[in-house]
This record gives sequence, structure tokens and C-alpha cells, in this order.
Amino acid sequence: AATALAAPQESSWLDGLHVSGFLSQTFSMWQNPEGLRGYTTSRNSLADSRTWLQVDENYRLNENNSFFMREWFVYEPPYAYNSANGLGKYGNEFYNQYNIRDAWWENKTGPLTTYVGNQIVVWGQSLAFRVGDVINPQDTTWAFGFANLEQSRIPQWMIHPILNLPEWGPFSSNFVEGILLPRLQPMWNSCDYADHRYDGECNVNAGTVNNGFPAGVGFLPSGRFGAHFDTAYVPGVTAIAGATGPGSIFTPQGYPQQRSAYFNEPYSNAFFYCTNLGSGVQPFNPVPKKLQRACPGTGFSAGEPQWKIPASTVANWNEGLRLHTLVGPVEATAFYYNAWNLYPNTFWQVGTQDFMNKFVPENMIGITGDMPIPMPPSVAEYLPFVGRAEGVYTNHQAVASMNYISNPGGIQFTDTLNWMLALDIDQAYAPWLTTTGNLSANIEVDDNIALDCGNSCMETFGPWTGGALESERNIKNNVSTLLNIGTSYLWEDIVPSWTMIWSPKGKTFLLFPAVTLNPPWTKKYFVKLQAIEIMGSDLAYSQGGGILKGQSMLLAQFQYNFNLL
Repeated sequence: AATALAAPQESSWLDGLHVSGFLSQTFSMWQNPEGLRGYTTSRNSLADSRTWLQVDENYRLNENNSFFMREWFVYEPPYAYNSANGLGKYGNEFYNQYNIRDAWWENKTGPLTTYVGNQIVVWGQSLAFRVGDVINPQDTTWAFGFANLEQSRIPQWMIHPILNLPEWGPFSSNFVEGILLPRLQPMWNSCDYADHRYDGECNVNAGTVNNGFPAGVGFLPSGRFGAHFDTAYVPGVTAIAGATGPGSIFTPQGYPQQRSAYFNEPYSNAFFYCTNLGSGVQPFNPVPKKLQRACPGTGFSAGEPQWKIPASTVANWNEGLRLHTLVGPVEATAFYYNAWNLYPNTFWQVGTQDFMNKFVPENMIGITGDMPIPMPPSVAEYLPFVGRAEGVYTNHQAVASMNYISNPGGIQFTDTLNWMLALDIDQAYAPWLTTTGNLSANIEVDDNIALDCGNSCMETFGPWTGGALESERNIKNNVSTLLNIGTSYLWEDIVPSWTMIWSPKGKTFLLFPAVTLNPPWTKKYFVKLQAIEIMGSDLAYSQGGGILKGQSMLLAQFQYNFNLL
């Protein structure tokens, strides 16, 4: 008798589902709590205690359709740093998150691949500097030292098609990539700021701009990893609020940052122009007396002006286009991006005491390229160098102005050029260093050039800038250099690394030495020990990190990686 064939087993709808993630706990301590006098009255050493669960779901429906979703669940306890700063106590729950971070659908139809949903798109190559990385806004409320660029990016709802193109002569791997952002990006966590910047916008478009910075004001929730404002008097730039008695843009009074009576542009504009704010007794007032007059308004008693985020209308959508190709060993891209700046500019409403935080449109053109560096075989065996480069030209970028006569509103416009050159060594054979691992190293040189500023605008740092309240003038070549060296021992059970960013201005150093320890029996969990050192003499230096001085810390991070399905 013929043997009956067994019926094929039916596939389950769960066959295409994969669930993974990690559970992480970070503890960090301030190295010198006494150095936090400019930030808080607290001398508590606890800098951070962050419990973070990330869960990823990858679901493959068929060969043409798949879905990805990522959730974040974050808890942080109340901090003495916040509670000691007046209204800061209301920000103790600010860092807690329970949200869907990424959620997008991928569809493949012939040469066209389309991603629709909340996603991250990276067009730059830099490891430390946001040069060509112009698409996603950045969240700085907690991303300091122990967070990488990927974690600090804010996903955006968008339509993201990629069309593969045929080869053409020496050009291969050709494709064109587009993005369309409707600027509809609700932000349900980390949105309730004490300065009311997002009032009425949290459920609509608050997530379309950079979150967190500035955070130098003592009662802002993000102050733990924020920047301090200038407290130095600069003749002809700084105004003194004390010239007319007590008064401050920021409320409440009497906390670390609010003790300073110094104001820089654009708030200093009102003190220099308005006689009822004491313009006549300002030392080194750059505004002639014939231009000074009484100014109406209630701006100085109403607090920090709200951020006027562009509405989610078709006219305000962001659009971008990128072309990718390979020419021999060279991988090259070119892109155009039409968007809005991600930090607001503070405009003085000339002749009043009122101010407005507005965003301005920008057009960006960028290129990137990378290739292996030709080397003799005997050298390439030990030093397999890869070169990278990228640059972004931004048209008509708004920056805070120190030219009080030509730009009384406190803002001027300039074109900017932000470029980066890099050299990489990846997984190099280094028997002189380790017999159970290898050597990797990266050097990046970043330079941001303001083409039309002269010496009259605030320091620019790209590809976006807003800025206010600092006296730091623009630098013609705002250069910073990254050096990263890493190796491993005992087959990646011990992974030390040295990362640093150096800026010649102020002799500023940001140092991030670290060592990661894995148990020899598994790679599912590890502990990372790291020191964060901030050294420099220029406390007002934005791009180089001088504005972070005083926040050196020691941290330990424990992480467990899991696969559920």
C-alpha cells in the first residue's frame, strides 16, 4: 500500500515576528558638586539614576512587507539638583518616558522601497558632529555623555521612498531617496517645560524641533545636562538689568542663573534702546541717545516668550532629496533639504519690551564621500585607512546679532558652510597591542564657517543655530577635532576606549575614557564604566562644550540584552 504523505504544517502568523531589546540601568555621580554653583544650590553628588527598557518588534509579513516598532520605558527618581531650584521640583518627573519611539512600515515594489511612519533618517557620516545629519531634531534633555547620536535623535513622521536606478557607465549602486515631513509630530513626554515653550503645541508639532537646549536657567527641567548662560560683563555687548533696579526676563527670582543681572543679545537690545529700562545709565551703551525712547509692553514681566513652531500646514512641510552612487572605490552622495531651523531665534519687537521666539526657513545643500585610502599592501595589512568627508552649505541662516544699530531686532542672516574630514581604522590587526582583539580608531575634524557674519554675530554652530543670552562672538573657523581609539582583550570580554573632542578656542577638552566588561560565558549583559571630563577656560564656548564646564561625572551602566521571539 502506498504510504500517505504527511500534510505540510501550517505556518503561524507569529513566524515573522521577532521581539528583542534591552534593560539598562545607569548611575552617575558629579565629580565636583561644588563646581555646580552656576547651576543649582544643591551639593548632592547624584547626577543620574536612569532605568531604561527598550523593546523592538520586527514583523515580516512577506517578502515585500515588514513592520518595525520600538518602545521606550524610562524612569528616573526625583533629584536634589532639580528640587533645590525653585520650580525645578516640578520637573522631577520630566525625564520619565513611556512611548512608542519608532513605528514604520516597509514596502518593496520592484525597484521602489517605501518607508512610511515615525522614523530616523541619517544622511551624514560623522560620529560626533551633526554635519550632514540634518533630518531629525535632537533631544538634549538627558543625552550627555552616556547617550549616542542615535539615541538623541527625535524620530519624525514622514514618507520616505528609495528608488533604485540602473547602472550608468562607471556609476553603480545608484538610487535616489526622498523624504516628505508633514511637521505633524506630537510629543507627549518631556514637553511640559516651566518656561511654557510648547504651550498648545505638545499634541501637534512640538516634536519637530530640538528639545532641551537651552537649559541654563535653574528652573528648567533639563538643567542637569544643560548649558549655563554667560555671567561675564562685555562692554558694548552686555546690558545690566540692575541699572533700573531688580528685574529679569526669567521667573522666579533668586536662583543660581537668575542672580546674574547681565543680559546679552537680544534682551540687551531693550535695555540699550528703552529709556524706561535705564538705557541712559547703561555703561558703554552702543546705541546713540537720539535712538533711545520709552518702550511700551509687558515682556519683562511675562517671562520667556513661547516658541512659535511653524504650523503643520502644507506650506511648512519639509522636503529632501538625496542621490547615491558608487564610482570605483568612492561612495558618494549629494542632497538638498528644504526645512526650518531647529532652534528658535529670539527677535526683539523693536520699540517695545516684548520678544518672540520664532523659527526661520532654511535651504541646505550637502555632499558626502568615503573611500579606502590607497596604501602599500604591507602597510594596509596593519593600517586599513578609510577616508570620509562631508559638507553642508546653508543659505540664509538666522543668528543672534551684536550689531545693535544695523540689526536692532537682534537677528542677522548669514550663509554658513559646515564641513568634516575624517580618517578611520576599522578592525586593524595589531599584535603589538592585543592577541585576542584588534584596533579601531577614528579622527574627525569639523569646521563651521559663517560666511557673512564678520565679528558681529553670536558664535554659530551648525547646521542650525538660534541663540541668545551669550556674549561669545563668531569665530571665522570654528574647529573641533574628535579622536576615538578602541581595542579589546580576551575576545571582547574587556573593551577599553578613549574618546575625546578638542577645540583650540579656550583649550577646551571633552574626555570620555571608558571600559566595557563582558562575562566570558555570555554577551547578553555587560557593565560599562566611564568618566566624563570637561576642561577649558571659555565658559561661553558653545560648539566646543565650554558651556558645559562643571558637569564632569563618573558613571556606571549595566545592560541586559534579550530576545523574546
